Amino acid sequence: MNEHPLWNLAGEALAAIRAHYEPAVERIITESELVGWTWGLLLTAFAFEPESTTPARLQVRGPYTAVDAYLARLSAAAGKGYLAEASPGEYRLTDTGRAEMERFIEEARAAMAQADPLPQADGARLAGLLDRLVQSSLKALPPPEPWAIRLNYKLMPAAIPPLPYIEEAISCLNAYRDDAHIAAWRPSGLSATALESLTLLWRGEADSLDVVCQRLAHRGHAPQAYAEALAELRARGFIEGPEGAPHVTEAGRAFRDQVEVNTDRYFFAPWSCLDDAEKAELADLLTRLRDGLKGKVP
Repeated sequence: MNEHPLWNLAGEALAAIRAHYEPAVERIITESELVGWTWGLLLTAFAFEPESTTPARLQVRGPYTAVDAYLARLSAAAGKGYLAEASPGEYRLTDTGRAEMERFIEEARAAMAQADPLPQADGARLAGLLDRLVQSSLKALPPPEPWAIRLNYKLMPAAIPPLPYIEEAISCLNAYRDDAHIAAWRPSGLSATALESLTLLWRGEADSLDVVCQRLAHRGHAPQAYAEALAELRARGFIEGPEGAPHVTEAGRAFRDQVEVNTDRYFFAPWSCLDDAEKAELADLLTRLRDGLKGKVP
């Protein structure tokens, strides 16, 4: 069975779940006076505990973002009293920050439980099937190293009510896909900025250095970093053409295609724990969940 449509369906179900809980916690985020990106770092810091949060740890899963960007957002959260700087560049949640994360998670999960359109038995069955995928991914032999999924798994709630468990299970699988993607390109030695620049060119979403810089401005890198990234790609023979209008070579396209193939191979290998009948059942339950949530007003 082709797992790609099933994984896409899981993503659609996750988006539908989030559409229901995000309004419920919007007040908490607004009161924090922090942007959503920084708020996300606080949730990561919560999962990191008892370890501290540093840009180096954040870059394990998010290697595309600049260290300075991470530091600026960590510092902003510290300025609001949610984090404390234990040593230069090393942060820990304060009691206030931890309490706010617990409140955020509690209210989000309460909203999910209230929005669940599935009978509890069906929700429990869906949670069980997703949990088998998560457990299989956690136990799979490298590559990839299951770093991000283990971090996400620390946030797994109780199995009942089912929808919060389902949401976190899909989030765990999302994390494992990040693990798989990083394992698919890291051995090449290509820098993160070069890979992301290549991806934009490969998808046809950029056709110049200026556009690359515009599309990736949120990463916090200076334009010079992307000029160096394109030079790195030229040196590898992955792009060619005028400086102002680079395009991907056959070698570059083959490399980027292979990254995608390897990502899928690593990510979907643990899915063999389900047979075709169970995958069909999973698809049916995810479809019913997605459609049922879309039919309810958040």
